[in-house]
Amino acid sequence: MVTQATPADNNLEQALDLAQVGICEYALPPTPWVQLSDVWISILGHSAKEIPSAEFFLSWWGQQIHPVDHQRVIAAFNQLYSGKLQKLICAFRLRHRDESWCQVEVVAVVRSRDKAGWAQRVFSVMRINQQKMHEMKLKMLSSAVENSNSMVLITDLHGDIDYANPEFCKITGYEAKEITRLNSRVLRAEDADMQKLSDMWAVISAGGDWHGELRNKKKNGEYYWAMISISPITDDYGRVSHYVSVSEDVTEQKENHIKMEQLAYVDTLTGLANRILLRDRLEQGLKAVQRNSSRMALLYIDLDQFKRINDSLGHDVGDALLMQVADRLRHCVRHQDTVARMGGDEFVILLSDMDAMTSASSVARKILDSMREPHKLLRHEIIITPSIGITIAPDDSLNADILLKNADMAMYRAKSQGRNNYQFFTEEMNTRALDHLMIENDLRLAIQNNELMLMFQPQQELASGKLVGMEALVRWQHPVKGMLSPDAFIPVAEETGLIVKLGEWVLINACRQWRNMQRAGVAPMKLAVNLSARQFRDPDLIDMIQRALALSDFQPINLELEITETIIMEYIEHAVDVLKQIKALGITISIDDFGTGYSSLNYLKRMPLDTLKIDKSFIQDIPNSYDDMAIASAVIAMAHKLKLTVVAEGVENEAQWAFLKRNQCDIAQGYLMGKPMTADELVMHVIGKSGKEKENAILRQAQDDRKK
Repeated sequence: MVTQATPADNNLEQALDLAQVGICEYALPPTPWVQLSDVWISILGHSAKEIPSAEFFLSWWGQQIHPVDHQRVIAAFNQLYSGKLQKLICAFRLRHRDESWCQVEVVAVVRSRDKAGWAQRVFSVMRINQQKMHEMKLKMLSSAVENSNSMVLITDLHGDIDYANPEFCKITGYEAKEITRLNSRVLRAEDADMQKLSDMWAVISAGGDWHGELRNKKKNGEYYWAMISISPITDDYGRVSHYVSVSEDVTEQKENHIKMEQLAYVDTLTGLANRILLRDRLEQGLKAVQRNSSRMALLYIDLDQFKRINDSLGHDVGDALLMQVADRLRHCVRHQDTVARMGGDEFVILLSDMDAMTSASSVARKILDSMREPHKLLRHEIIITPSIGITIAPDDSLNADILLKNADMAMYRAKSQGRNNYQFFTEEMNTRALDHLMIENDLRLAIQNNELMLMFQPQQELASGKLVGMEALVRWQHPVKGMLSPDAFIPVAEETGLIVKLGEWVLINACRQWRNMQRAGVAPMKLAVNLSARQFRDPDLIDMIQRALALSDFQPINLELEITETIIMEYIEHAVDVLKQIKALGITISIDDFGTGYSSLNYLKRMPLDTLKIDKSFIQDIPNSYDDMAIASAVIAMAHKLKLTVVAEGVENEAQWAFLKRNQCDIAQGYLMGKPMTADELVMHVIGKSGKEKENAILRQAQDDRKK
């Protein structure tokens, strides 16, 4: 303020300035003057230099009032000046220097009047009405969203739909009341790219923005392509509470683009990728191999004796045969793999980001099996066999030309071996593939003939030393190779699908042997059994578990099923549903090998888990590794916050035991407590002893076994 003021006045002005309240004091004609605080001027975006005189101000500020508010505000001030009002409180809009409108509140009083009672000196304060400004912005935003040509969708953290604008309803065919009762999964196409959806959820769950193209489904089942931007909405504490999706229907553009691509990159006869597209995807795949340290396989396929069929039955039949072969090849691979026709009767399949040797041989066997069924063409039934050559990147090369040459050479080796087979580029891979095939055949017989065996590893409570559980582990006494560890046959079982039968055998027999141990006098305790990735995805899983419990007369409360974090994070929503169904049976659930996957804590807390097992890789270097000790103690603390029991795997010495006990880990498992043993061996370790003596005996025996 430019006038003299008392200390009290100064204090008031400073307080009002801090509160962003503008002060204005002025005198009316015939001797006008005005004093304005910096805050008053800044509210409207001006400076003191732009108000040269009192006369200018008294006429200028009235011109800044919004036309809709002008008459009401001037009338109110006239009532104040004439004495009809003792104090004026008024809300209205004033023009900002940038031509926008500010919602303000003004309080004014008359400090002095002339003899006729007309105001001479007026004091007023002004502040921006933030609530009104906010309401106005919300109204404008709501209007913009409601009338937008873009589709707008708002969901909660689980994908349940809270709002859909009219454009969204128009495109998808859903009514607003109908769609807000559903989950966004109803929009997902049956052939949706699950990896892309998983990546999307990972980004937005971490608080990031996601932009991409998705193929969605309307209410009537039609598909449409949408270009989508998804952003998180945070609450007052900065936590993500909702997601807003803004999308455009780009179906027409996408279909035009696909047609253009087909003309340039698609084989006109079969609809497969042509040489140009294969080469592009091969180059891109090789970059991904180097970037992600992954592996890739190339399968070169030639149809045996195709020329004879083409020459004897004609080119029309030959072309029809090629189209049927192409269709069968498509069904042997995943949607992210590439099937290409090189020309004539030669095809190439590119398998990206795979366990290259086992997966490549698995696909090759699928192709051989698919070709055994006769091709029905007009009046002809034709059986044609393929010869397949396989090469691996980066093992064989990281050069596209060399890989194609390698696969071609391996294909000719397959022809020289009698056709209708597959060969790897290196002899070593051929030997390994043959070994895997033998393991598969032998394992199939071993399951049928009950040749497998179970071992049990004890789990001990750290606080009391009490034996509280055991984990069932499968072993195979191979008639030729001797005792095989799970690493030697579980991957083959997983790849071929035998793991489903093997897993059922393990569960039934583990429950039965547990029952026998109890009858022999072993106190009841938890039985932990692993579930594999293929089992977890099997639609018959819940029925299989119930069947196993019934056949073994086993109580669900004593069973704990272990699932790795990689499995449950592969398809989050599916994992949650399956785990809830398992939990409903009365079974406890453990997340195994924790720390080796990529689980998000945001998802982890949604899982109906009971136990968390720290992977042995974080235990084995304790107490020599400070990092491992920090990780282990942090995981224990986090798990307890989530009300989970913690089991440490791979405990092998007293120092590790002491560290885990000091950090309040619940249970330990490892050679310190006992190596895996048969049911009879476990009974022998336990029967005849009681309390601490029993557990110490088990501990001493385990230590002796380890020394031997």
